[in-house]
This record gives sequence, structure tokens and C-alpha cells, in this order.
Amino acid sequence: MLEPLYEKTIQKKKSIKKYFDNIQDNIDIEKVKKSYHEQEFTKENQDKIFAAIDGSFNKTKFMACFIYAIESQTIISIPDEGIKKESPSGDIDMVSTIRSRTIDSILSQHMNILELKSTIDTLQKYPEIDYMLMDGSIRGTLMNYSTNFELPSLVTRYLNSKIKEIVPILEKGSFPIEVTTNTLTEEILYEVRLSLEKNNPEIDINEIRSEVLRYFEGLEQLTCINYLLEHYKEKIICISKTSSTKDFFNENIPDAAVLEYTCENPGYTYLDHKEDNRLVRYDSENEIIRRTNYPIYPELSDNTFTIFFTRLDKRANVLKIEIPNKIDKNDTEKIEEILNDLHSTCINGYPYILKKAHDEVIIKNTDMNNIINKLEVFEKTGRDMLK
Repeated sequence: MLEPLYEKTIQKKKSIKKYFDNIQDNIDIEKVKKSYHEQEFTKENQDKIFAAIDGSFNKTKFMACFIYAIESQTIISIPDEGIKKESPSGDIDMVSTIRSRTIDSILSQHMNILELKSTIDTLQKYPEIDYMLMDGSIRGTLMNYSTNFELPSLVTRYLNSKIKEIVPILEKGSFPIEVTTNTLTEEILYEVRLSLEKNNPEIDINEIRSEVLRYFEGLEQLTCINYLLEHYKEKIICISKTSSTKDFFNENIPDAAVLEYTCENPGYTYLDHKEDNRLVRYDSENEIIRRTNYPIYPELSDNTFTIFFTRLDKRANVLKIEIPNKIDKNDTEKIEEILNDLHSTCINGYPYILKKAHDEVIIKNTDMNNIINKLEVFEKTGRDMLK
């Protein structure tokens, strides 16, 4: 570590420790405890069929391009039968380093598409599954959907029409778990180029190539989410280990952190319903200027999400739960049934099957090194002199 950082560590130690020591003093603890229902979850024996999905990506940067790897897989836990792996998928490809600023966003979206397709594939094959656990938030994915595209209307109409070809493929089942945008790249760009030459000859396909593909990827993601919510929303539970939202308590720290410092016993908060999920556009002052529906699937804006926080064991991590369905705020019996079922598959207050799914798909740097070696790529990274 650099010497200046040691000096700053000594200088800042007192103020940083004071901040953490005083967190509780700045929280309206009584208000928080009124919103938190303590409940001992006692179900130890799993009698429901659980499945969990997770994905991973990693990348290596060379001077000309990134080489990346993406993977997704579900894990199924059946009482008295153990755990099995299902619906695996993966991909290895390249992205130009011109896209350095958006590379993580690109790969995250590709990974999410694979996760969604793995999830659909597993639920189609195993209709007896009671719960499908997903890491993260479907609503968060929808609310972060990118609308910042400036494509000619003829191009977006073609892409909107083209994406509908995926739906019967999903409905038929046994579909390839892949990013369709990648497999159809040449066809999509060929059709767009013909349209531009006929209707917008002043626009060069090479100038909008990346926007065309990103827009189509977004449509593919929406198509998978819409299919999943149309057919399986009763089975889905989204679980977040971290959350930066402050909708519940409106304190100066996130809701999850508020609970971490105030409520150590198992229990759950009141339920919050998110019912208007239209895309929001902001002006330069971060003020809402208009709300819009999603392309192709305006019905996605009408989904209701039930959201709350829980601890499943004493002093265990606070979890944010999102259920893509409306549960009555007074239906404590339903909520406690779900949480007891979750508790039956937990270790240290976190669903073991979700951790197992994560461990199965994580792509480590050593994995990437092995992939690069097997590809026999020995190009410069631009940082070679630092090794």
C-alpha cells in the first residue's frame, strides 16, 4: 500500500469509526420497529420443490477487443432426492474495446437473457416446481431498461416485428438457450442495411450497428421477462442480498441497512406494492417529464410487484424479497407460509440452493486464463509492461 494511504488511514480512522458508531442514533428506531413484524420461522424440513437460477460473466481485455465468457444454470432441489443441475448454457465471444465504456452493461444483459431462458426451460421441463428463486430483481431490470436509442422508425418497426419470432420458439419448448441477437446478427444487419438504402440512404449501417443490436437485445430480454411473468409468476421469488432503495423508512441509509442496525430478530416488514411500472424519463434536473410503456409489451407496465424485507434467522443477513404478484397486505398467513418454506431450505438465513447456483456458474480469472490459453490467443493487453 502507498505511504500516503497509511497516513490517511490514521487521520480518518476516528471519523469513520464515529460514523458507524452513531448510525443507530440517527435512525427513528421506534418507527422502524412498528413496521417490522418479528416472527420465528421454524420450518426445518423441506417439503417443497425449489429451483434457483444464477449466471456469471468474466472478460479479458486485449488492445483490440475483449474476449468474454458467459454462463447460466439452474439448480433443482427435490426433497429426499437431493440436488440436480439443469438448463446449462454458456458462450464465448469477442467485443471491440471501442465498447469499453459499456462492456459490463452489454455482458450483464447477455447474461440476464441466458438466465431468463434457463429459467423458462427448467420451469417447462419441471412443472412440479413450487418455487423458482432468482438472484436480484425483475422489476429493477425493467425499470433500468434503456430507451436511449435514436434509430429510424422503419428500423425499430422491423426489429419490433422480428423479435416476435422468438415467442413461438419459447412456447414450443426445448429451445436453444442462447442470445438470439448473436445468432441472428448478420441477418438483422442485412435487413436493416436494405431498409436504410431504400428509405434513409444518408445513414450508414456501420454508424448505427451497435445501437441496432443493443435495441434488439433489449427486446429479447423483454420478451423473455414477459413470457416468464405470463406463465410462471406464481412460482417466482426474487431475492436480493443488497439493496440501495430507501422507500420503506426514508432514512439517510438504505432500508436494508436500517434493518441491519435496528432489528436483529427474524421477521419481516410490511408489504409494499409497486403497481405503476412504466418507464420514467427524466430531464436535466432529474425531474420526471413523462412515463412511457415498454415497446412490444405494454402489459409489462401493469404488473404488480409485492416487495418487503426479511431476516430468516437471528442476526442473519437482511434480504429484500420481490414477488411479481399482488399479495394482500393483510395476508400474513400467505407471507409466513412463503418465508417458512424459504427457511426450510436455508443455511445461516440464506437459501442454500441459491448459493449453490452461484457457486456452480461463477467464472473465475483462472478459468478465463485457461480459456485464453486454449484459444491460443497471445496478444498484447496494453498492460504487459506492468507484469
